[in-house]
Amino acid sequence: MFVRLLSLFVLIMLAAGAASWLMAQPGILSIEWLGWQMEMRSSLAVTLVIVFALLLVFFDRLQRALRSMPGWVGGRWRERRDTAGHRALALGLMAVSAGEPMEARKQAARARRLLNAPQLTGLLSAQAAHLAGDHAAARRYFTALTNDKDTAFLGQIGLMRLALDAKDSPTALAAGGKALDLKPQSALAAAQLLQLHADQQNWTAALAVIAIVIKDRKKQTGTVPDLLARQRTALLYLDGLTALETEDDTARASGQFTAALRHDPSFLPAIFALSDLYLGGAGKRKATKLLENSFALVPHAEIADRLLALWDDNDGNSIARLIKLIPKKPALVQQAAYHIVSDIAATKGLDGEAKRLRALHDASMAAFGWQCGVCKSRHDTWHSHCPSCGQFAGLRWQQPEKVTPLLDG
Repeated sequence: MFVRLLSLFVLIMLAAGAASWLMAQPGILSIEWLGWQMEMRSSLAVTLVIVFALLLVFFDRLQRALRSMPGWVGGRWRERRDTAGHRALALGLMAVSAGEPMEARKQAARARRLLNAPQLTGLLSAQAAHLAGDHAAARRYFTALTNDKDTAFLGQIGLMRLALDAKDSPTALAAGGKALDLKPQSALAAAQLLQLHADQQNWTAALAVIAIVIKDRKKQTGTVPDLLARQRTALLYLDGLTALETEDDTARASGQFTAALRHDPSFLPAIFALSDLYLGGAGKRKATKLLENSFALVPHAEIADRLLALWDDNDGNSIARLIKLIPKKPALVQQAAYHIVSDIAATKGLDGEAKRLRALHDASMAAFGWQCGVCKSRHDTWHSHCPSCGQFAGLRWQQPEKVTPLLDG
């Protein structure tokens, strides 16, 4: 501000100095035209010329301002309208996030009236209608979004979620598939399709979409969540089982079982399936090696029984070979292995060895079993979906934890 005032003062002083200098200059200007003669001081003539030029500039600016007035007024009106429309859009989105359906619909209607942006206002209207439970209106809005290439993906995602709410799996699969076609690397669409394909036992299709989800998680966090990793292992096993049972494709089944164990070497269903496949193809040595390695990772009574049958040795040697496979850590796994081998020794009548082995493990330790990581329910066998809560690949072989009194009883 000070600099501007100083500049103005200097300019006035310069103008005053120039005017004073001009007035001090001698000279007469004489004009003769059509019999008329006019004489004036040359300094006055220069001053009149300058004033005339300034008047020309003033009237030119005034004429331009008058001509642009309607556009300026209209622009200001559109600016205020757009500002009000964007404010309504923002308030509507906030209302959707806060779960206020009435306010969301009110702001959506206001935004539609003020803004010429059908993609944004249509999406807000669809979300508001969905939140309010008006699925018919939401379906109309989401369907309208699918007609624009810029919003088609969001429209298909909205239609898929409406179908999921209505428990219409075929429609949800169709909409989700179209969304994934529009954005082949969309983890949002792939995650929804994963659950849908798993529920319908489309294991091959589920494997295709889980690869997209895992790739996205690795990109975002650098790791794969435990549940997602278990789901991939389960899908590989289930896909191999389907290839074996419906197509009799032992090569593909073996490849899927091997892939499942590569991701999780302690996954018992794949261990048993692959060992059976080896034995069915006269691969006794492979089956034995697989079961021996597996017992050291995840001690299980059925693995021990299969090893005893494959070794075909006397009881004392068989128990000794099992003892050699008992891992030294972790402690819980070691305790479970001692428990299994001591029970087998007792069954074989080797009471002394059974007593010695019982002394090496904690008898009060709860036996390992299949437990859901979500609802904590326990089950005797592995299932693709938890029988209690329906979680896909939710069952884990572990020592029971956080068991409720009802389940414990």
